[in-house]
Parts: sequence; C-alpha cells; structure tokens
Amino acid sequence: MKLSYRVYWLPKAGLSADEYEDAFAPEQVAEGDLQEFRCAVSDGATETSFSGQWARILCKAYNEKNFDLAQLQADWLKEVSGKDLPWYAEQKMESGAYASICGLSLHDEAGALSWTVRAFGDSCLFQIRDGKIIKALPIDKWEAFDYTPLLISTSQPANKGILEKQHHELGTCQKGDIFYLMTDAISKWLLRRESESQSGLKSIEQVSDAEGFQKLVDTERHERDDKGRPFMPNDDVTWIRVQL
Repeated sequence: MKLSYRVYWLPKAGLSADEYEDAFAPEQVAEGDLQEFRCAVSDGATETSFSGQWARILCKAYNEKNFDLAQLQADWLKEVSGKDLPWYAEQKMESGAYASICGLSLHDEAGALSWTVRAFGDSCLFQIRDGKIIKALPIDKWEAFDYTPLLISTSQPANKGILEKQHHELGTCQKGDIFYLMTDAISKWLLRRESESQSGLKSIEQVSDAEGFQKLVDTERHERDDKGRPFMPNDDVTWIRVQL
C-alpha cells in the first residue's frame, strides 16, 4: 500500500501557533510500501485547561497503538503538574482537560485494502471517491454539530463508560480513494458546503500548500450566510489528507 500524506492546521484567528489546541499524528510519513498506516486528529476543548497537551497525548497514543486511558491520564497530569499558576487556573486544572479524537487505520492484506475508524466526539472522517463523499462519520450532516460532543477527559470519573460509547466502524477502500480527518469546525464547513452548493470538496482540493490553506480558511471564516453566521466557525482547524 502506497499513499500520500499531508497535514494542514491553523489556530483561531488572532491567536498564535502556541495557542493552537488541536493535535495530529504523525507529523510526516516515510515513503514506502506499507501494510498498515495509522493517523489521528484531536480537538482539545478550549474551555478546559491544558487541552492541547491532552489532544497531543491522545493522538500519539492512537498512532502508537497504546491507548491505555489510565496511563494517558497519568502522563497528562505529570506533564502539567508543577506549573506556576494562579489559584483559579489551578482550580480549573483540577477539573481536567477534554478532547475529541478520530483515528484512522488503513490495512493492506495481500492487496485487499480496508480501513478502521475509532472516534469520540465531533472530529470526523471522510472517505472520498470520484470527487464525492461516500462515507462521513461519526457525523454526516452539518446541522448535527452541537456544543456537547462526547469528549475524553483526563478525569477518571468523567470517563466512566466512555470506551463503550466510541464510534467504531470498518470498511473497504481502493486505490485512488482519499481520506480526510478533520476537527469539528472544518468538518462542519465541508459538510455544509457540500450540502448547499457542492463546493466544499472542489475548494479544498485546490489547496496545495500552507498559504493556500490559510487563504481558504480566512475566506470561509469571513463569509456569512443570510443569518449572519460564518460558514467556518473561528476555531482551531486541522485537516489530514491521505490518498491511496
């Protein structure tokens, strides 16, 4: 199995790269013939403390097949403990960090190509063939995005029963298929543009570098519908593109 892999990401408008709270893995892929390939995106919840660190830990764990949630929680606590924080930030940290994650695994078994996805929350996978979305999960309609997605927490009590709630799905694929992994703001944008004008895929497939991605995101954050809503919410955005 040979593939191409690209990642584009941006923080919220007006913020610096240091304030980016999404995450992805891996950063790059060595060329070669692979039997298995894994990648993931995660969106750290802005209203919780050190969520960007938690998102990075989750992506790395998925990519390394080491998703021991108790150990990951301990890793996060070790990473953020000992920081000099005001009392209110300390109190917020004690409540834990939260993040979504969507992980994709591609498999080549004697030339038979397949995929597996595990997802928590509203980061999404899209499978694209012949210029059309043939699979979108765990959300397939832009109107279904809300403010209370299922998120993984660094707090053990908050995660009670969460592993049973993950979206786990398998499917087949073929040479030429394209997969997107996207965090919520750009996932919602893509589904909306495809639903209303079938322009989302055409627009994003024209992106070939970071400058082009910045231009697209800036445009869509400022473009408004007839109710004054931006087509792309002002949030961190991450897009992984994998083509077989």
